[in-house]
Amino acid sequence: MTRALVILCGGLSTRMGCDKAFLPFGASSLLNYQITRFRPYFDKIYVSVPAHNERPVDYTGRFGCPAVEDEFSNLGPIGGLYSCLRAIPEDILFFTSVDAPFTDPSLAVTLCDRLSNADAGHIRTCTIENPSGQIQPLFAAYRKSCLQRITELIREQKYRLKALFDEESSIIHDGFFPPEQFFNMNDPTSYYYALHKLSRETPAAFPPDFAVKAAGKKIPVLSFTAKSGTGKTTYLEKLLPLLRQHNLRIAVVKHDAHGFEIDKPGKDSYRLTRAGAEHMILTSEHQTAAIFTHPGLNPDLETLLNRIENVDFIITEGYKLGTQKKIHLLRKGYNETPAGSLENVIAYVADFPFQADVPVFDLNHPEQIIPFLLEYIG
Repeated sequence: MTRALVILCGGLSTRMGCDKAFLPFGASSLLNYQITRFRPYFDKIYVSVPAHNERPVDYTGRFGCPAVEDEFSNLGPIGGLYSCLRAIPEDILFFTSVDAPFTDPSLAVTLCDRLSNADAGHIRTCTIENPSGQIQPLFAAYRKSCLQRITELIREQKYRLKALFDEESSIIHDGFFPPEQFFNMNDPTSYYYALHKLSRETPAAFPPDFAVKAAGKKIPVLSFTAKSGTGKTTYLEKLLPLLRQHNLRIAVVKHDAHGFEIDKPGKDSYRLTRAGAEHMILTSEHQTAAIFTHPGLNPDLETLLNRIENVDFIITEGYKLGTQKKIHLLRKGYNETPAGSLENVIAYVADFPFQADVPVFDLNHPEQIIPFLLEYIG
């Protein structure tokens, strides 16, 4: 069964203010970047674009991929799907958006394989869900048989792609996907965020100081990680006063995978945030709190760390899948095996004998780890 990739480039880009496909991204344009990273996974790549009279660009000559023009204008992504399913000969088309630069190309192949192996008479689409349970129709595989249903929806003036995902769909509900899998560049803020993220991955494509933090010594960072429920917060609650005895200024970054709400209904800050304030800062004589609204952005750890100043040590709670230096917490009878990535583990904390190639400290005696942390902080 044949397959192809389609990169959707037909959006109006009203919030970005310019055509996203041609934005500089690394060593080239965003569309070139997408084509390059998907090329090892798909033999055939197409681009879905507006009609030539609306955007007179020679996409095929410029990017080396056949361009499929929209047959209908201003229908959104469903118009691109319709035109591509009509024009492209391959049996399965995988659609991804040009403004999603950090998705996993190998996952696209997995979804195509799943659809290819499914019953052709019953399963027409295959996609994933984000952590909130929302399906991702713009990172999905579609059979040619979807065309009939799409045609019906267009005739009915129903343009939401989610209508294509029903009992005849295969949806991965329980896979772990990193936050960047669901990132979209929709406005200048998210574009700059993506540039900085890319600059850390491919620094040679950027000026030497592009991703360097502004002045000052880099603040030491250490993550305390464990399976949820092990007692990370309880342990840190005992550890922080011991570190404070050494006159250290400490920042803590806690990752909450389930979301959180610090504004309370009825409070002025809550009312202003709900009214549309994207940044909300509360300040008083002794404390200041800043609330930044970033739907779907889910900033990575490095981005958050770059906001922290005037401290001697940063502790993060969570981020067990990251590559930063970390200490794993283990608890007998509950979490006796390290959870998450073992990369850059510099110590363990456990309440039972545990053998490791790095130091192991007693979970019930946090004072024992203080000399180790002071040496780490330098």
